[in-house]
Amino acid sequence: MSIIKLLNKKLDRILFTTPSHGQKSPYLPNLEGFYNWDYSEIEGFDNLSDPSGAILMAQGRASDCYGAKNTFFLTQGATLGILAAMKSVIQEGDRVLVARNCHKAVYNGLVVTCARVDWLMPSKNDYFGIYGEIDPEEVENNLKLNQYKALIITSPTYEGVNSDIEAISKICKQYGVYLIVDEAHGALYNFSQNLPRTALEQGADFVINSLHKTAGAPNQCALLHVSNEIREDFEWRQVQRSINLFNTSSPSYPLLAAIEATINFLHSKEGAKAIDDLITNVENFKRDLRKEGWEFYDNENSDPTKILIKRPDVSGLELSKKLFEEFHIEDEMASNKGVLFLCGIGTTKAKLDKLKNAIKKVKLTKQQSEPEVDFQPFPFVKMLPFEAFYRDYAFVSKENALLKISSQMVVPYPPGIGILYPGEAIQEWHLEHLGDDIGVIK
Repeated sequence: MSIIKLLNKKLDRILFTTPSHGQKSPYLPNLEGFYNWDYSEIEGFDNLSDPSGAILMAQGRASDCYGAKNTFFLTQGATLGILAAMKSVIQEGDRVLVARNCHKAVYNGLVVTCARVDWLMPSKNDYFGIYGEIDPEEVENNLKLNQYKALIITSPTYEGVNSDIEAISKICKQYGVYLIVDEAHGALYNFSQNLPRTALEQGADFVINSLHKTAGAPNQCALLHVSNEIREDFEWRQVQRSINLFNTSSPSYPLLAAIEATINFLHSKEGAKAIDDLITNVENFKRDLRKEGWEFYDNENSDPTKILIKRPDVSGLELSKKLFEEFHIEDEMASNKGVLFLCGIGTTKAKLDKLKNAIKKVKLTKQQSEPEVDFQPFPFVKMLPFEAFYRDYAFVSKENALLKISSQMVVPYPPGIGILYPGEAIQEWHLEHLGDDIGVIK
């Protein structure tokens, strides 16, 4: 039986269990259906921390669909998947190589695993002002120099940049290093031949998907996959134990059902058509605006559903501001270089047409010259993440902060990539982007 069918069964019981609302909402009538399915782990309803019934069967069907050894349902977002994957293989003192454009959840994982971190800088795309791919050759150069337990990277990035996971995976296997890929923004890849190949298909050991980002599921719906190609001595049950370490003991059954329903839809003919329609609509959107002089980040290995738009003679920040103020259109992220619009299953042609017409109508100030890109410097790690977490701190003025050790996590959001983490030295570049009072470790 599926989770959805289980929750749809008429329950002939009087419950004195959590949650106490009794499947009714006295104050949120629009969420009545949500409340109807909101149970705890009552008799016969399985348990996410040790699944043996409907949840286990649903996860098994998902693993078959994705070609994984195991797939785990997550109701606390990709963050839970990242933490669990890291905790499954990384022990105190292990050395870990991490791409600097990873989500801040990876830094939190470094704290809880007490790992030693070396940072790997991705390539840089100056024209669009974004980070690019992870270079496999640079990965191998690092693995030759140090003995690492794991490599952690993000692919695709927020903007749809995909790295060569197949090449990186082969290198990691050669050196006995686990490869963890945050594929949060690639949740549709498994379901269309017109999208890039999944990290799982390319040999990554652990892959995390956010179903709520592009696949249409509610917030916090995510998946953690363990590869069939993971080395034989890995104890996969450690993943469940690691999930349980961070997971709530009161998982949401409506979210579990939403995960199951999302996968069922994406794996159907209707889902495949919806994805292909999305790709076609976005391609047509880009084609029409290219005629107006707009440019898009697009290459043979990028995510075609992403819309990162720019024009050299206008500011992305001004475009973002005017679209919001004049047309009530809110983008996902903007910079001096351009604007990112997030698309997914819910992005209709009508929605894209409204955006396209607004961009054509908006009046923008012409720039004399395009702004330079301001990438962060290579981090200067003075103290390991878990060491910095427990240290006392104080606030100092900007004038007195140079080369002191930061106690602060400075993370612009979106995209959730840290420009300064606790334990790192404050450089001149940081002082240009921080406020007057800066937290430093005593």
